[in-house]
Amino acid sequence: MSIRRRLLVLLMGSITLAWLLAALGAYVDTHREVDRLLDAHLAHVTSILTAQTSHELLELETGDLLEPGDYAQQASFQVWLGGTELILKSADAPGIRLSGTDAGFADSTAAGRKWRVFTAWDQTRSVLIEVAEEHAVRERIAARVAFNVLLPLGITLPLLGLLIWWSVSRALRPLDRLGEQLGARQAMALEPLDSRDIPSEAAPLVGQINDLFTRIRHSTDMERRFTADAAHELRKPVAAVRAQAEVARSTGDEAVRSKALDQVIHACDRMGVLMEQLLTLARLEQAPSMQLQAPQDLALIARNAIAELAPAALQNGIEISLETSGNSTVTGQAALLDMLVRNLVGNAIQHGKSDVQVGVEAAPEGVRLTVRDAGPGVSPADLAQLGERFFRGQATGAGSGLGLSIVRRIADLHRAALDFSSDVTGRGFVASATFPAGDRN
Repeated sequence: MSIRRRLLVLLMGSITLAWLLAALGAYVDTHREVDRLLDAHLAHVTSILTAQTSHELLELETGDLLEPGDYAQQASFQVWLGGTELILKSADAPGIRLSGTDAGFADSTAAGRKWRVFTAWDQTRSVLIEVAEEHAVRERIAARVAFNVLLPLGITLPLLGLLIWWSVSRALRPLDRLGEQLGARQAMALEPLDSRDIPSEAAPLVGQINDLFTRIRHSTDMERRFTADAAHELRKPVAAVRAQAEVARSTGDEAVRSKALDQVIHACDRMGVLMEQLLTLARLEQAPSMQLQAPQDLALIARNAIAELAPAALQNGIEISLETSGNSTVTGQAALLDMLVRNLVGNAIQHGKSDVQVGVEAAPEGVRLTVRDAGPGVSPADLAQLGERFFRGQATGAGSGLGLSIVRRIADLHRAALDFSSDVTGRGFVASATFPAGDRN
């Protein structure tokens, strides 16, 4: 159901319910006031009759007792001598007592009809007078008065419905224009919506939609740059494979052919690593938040990663050491934390070309992982760009510039603070990631 229809149903339903309650209240109040008025009329007529002498009562005509008006003919009376002998009555009054009381008001049933009766004795208590009206007459009078009161309200109810419909439609017109804006947009039109004349209740929604457009535009720009950079980066090893394959095909020297094929294999391995890194980074970029988080021992994860990387490092004369102290429990995913450690240590081995020191220690902010090497370091200009996709700065050798991008994304997912620095002398490189402390159970 649309907002317009929902508002109209709720408003018209509420107004109709209020109108019915008002009608019921008006009818009950009118009925009560009519009863009071007619009771007073009965008492007045009775007082006139009790003021007459017996001779005057016998000569009295019914019309002499009733005031002219719409309801004059509806009053009935009886005059009883001693309360037992009927000596006078109106034409529509029954021949039996209207009520069993000797004074005051009473509701009774006589001759199959319901009556409202007022009974009084004359001053000598020799004549009993009863004046009555039928309840049906009173109901008709009350219904007529209530109808006359409620008729204007009944006429104005449809007019009020039209006014509500017009008001709701006018109030929702800005939302209609907003829907027209969205409906007329092309798929990639991500400009902010026009928020002028938007009701204050809808302003947060428009703001969130504009924020979503901004994030989508930012994500689209990043994907576009990522695709372009990936295509550019893949072009190099593909060209190298083609060049070496042509050398291997055209040469007759077995040694040259063997070397060219080795280069082809090396280029294929590089493309395989690059593709794996691209897929990893794409999966991490699609992860909006961490799921299946659990307490993890960062020192144990670092120890296992180093144990697997150490043999290859030792073959190149590089030693990896690990120092731990204090609490090392963080909250996260073991596989991603392992990937982070491997990338940092592998980066230090590849570019530092020196012994690597890994530390896991408790810090005031939580748990800090530090990877340090004594290599050539990184210039201040390159430090600010580390972690950007495909950025390699002045680094030499194999590499695609994606390792630290993966590290930065994993750190973001774990709400860890990532920092890169070099010694003031320009030697050595330090990468640190500070994680919020996890459960210490």
